[in-house]
Amino acid sequence: MKLQNYFSIVALAAVTVLTSCKKDTKDPVVEETPTTPTTPAYTIPTTYNFSNASFTSSTQRIAMLGELATYIKSTHTTTQTTQPTLTAQKLKDMYANANAQFTDGALNTSGIQLKDQSATAFQSVLEANFDDAAAASVVAAANPTASTASNGVKGKIISPSRAILVDANGFEYKEFAEKGLMGAVLYYQATTILTNIGTYDNSTVVNGSTAQEKAWDEAFGYFGVPVSFPTSTVGLKNWGSYANSVNTAIGCNTTIMDAFLKGRAAISNKDNTARDAARTIVINTWEKVAAAKCINYLKGAKNNLTDLGTLHHNLSEGYGFVTGFQYNPSKTISDADIATLIGYFGGNLHTITQTNIDNAINKLAAVFSLDASKL
Repeated sequence: MKLQNYFSIVALAAVTVLTSCKKDTKDPVVEETPTTPTTPAYTIPTTYNFSNASFTSSTQRIAMLGELATYIKSTHTTTQTTQPTLTAQKLKDMYANANAQFTDGALNTSGIQLKDQSATAFQSVLEANFDDAAAASVVAAANPTASTASNGVKGKIISPSRAILVDANGFEYKEFAEKGLMGAVLYYQATTILTNIGTYDNSTVVNGSTAQEKAWDEAFGYFGVPVSFPTSTVGLKNWGSYANSVNTAIGCNTTIMDAFLKGRAAISNKDNTARDAARTIVINTWEKVAAAKCINYLKGAKNNLTDLGTLHHNLSEGYGFVTGFQYNPSKTISDADIATLIGYFGGNLHTITQTNIDNAINKLAAVFSLDASKL
C-alpha cells in the first residue's frame, strides 16, 4: 500500500480509532466531578521528580521507534558500493516486539510493543508500507550510487545534501514510519490519556501510585523530555526535540512543562480543577508544536525546490505532522482543515507546486495564529 493512500483509509476511521485507545494499565476507572476552584495549598515542584512517578513504558516505546527508524535509514547511503536492503518481517517484528530484533536487549524483554498501542486503522497500513519499503530497498540496491526513484517509480533519491528511500509518489518511508508512529502512538496515546484523565481512579494506591497518577506520568513520558526540562535539554526525543526546535518562535517549552508539573501535583492533591486546566494547556500547546514544526518543514521544502532529496524529505516530514493531527481527540484544528491541508500536499510529491506549499503554510498559520516568518 502506497503512503499517500494511508490518510484516506485512516481518516474514515478516525472517530472510531480515537474512541478505542488502548491503555497499559488494567486499573479500574471512575468518572469524577470537578472540584470547586481553589488556590492550591500544595507545592508544585520545578522538575518532574515526583517520588512515585513512573513512565518507563513510554520511554521504552520511544526507544523502539528510534531503532525502527534507524533501521530504515540504513538504506540512505550515497557512497557504499553495496546498498543495504530492508527485511519487511524484521520491521514488522520490531513493530510488534517479536523475535528479539532490538539491539537494546531490555526492549526485547520489556513485554511492551508499539503495535498494540497504535491507532487501530494505522496498524495494517504501516505493515503494508514495510513491505513496500523492503521492495524499494531492493530496487535501490541494483544501483547503489545512483538515484533510482522517479515519478511513479519507488527507490532512492540522491541529491547533493542527502539520500532517501521513497515510494512511487515520492514519500519517504523512514518519515512515514517515524512521523506515523509519533502521531499514531506517542501523540495518540498521550492526548487520549489526558483527554480522559478524569476517568482514571485517583483513590486506590497500587504499587505506590493511583491509576490517575500513573496515566499522567505515561503521557509525560511520551513527550520525550528529561525531568528537568527545559533547564536541561539533554537527551530530547521526538516530540521533545521538535518542541525545543520551535521554542524560540512559539515559547512552548516552559508552557508545556509547567502544565505537566501543575497537573501532576494537582492529581496527587485531588485538585481536579487545576488538573483539567493543566491538561488543556498541555494538549493545545502540543498541537501547536506540530503545526509550527510543519510550517518549518514546508518552508524548508520551498527553499530547496531543486534539491530533490531535501525537498521530498521536508515534504514527507510536514505531511506526517498534518496526518498526525487527527489522533488528538481534543484537537482544535477541524477535520475539514486537515483535509484541506492534505489536499495541498496532493497524492504525489513529485508534482507538488510552490503555490500549494505556500497555501499549506498560510492555512496552518491562520488556524493556529502563528507567525510563519519566525519559523
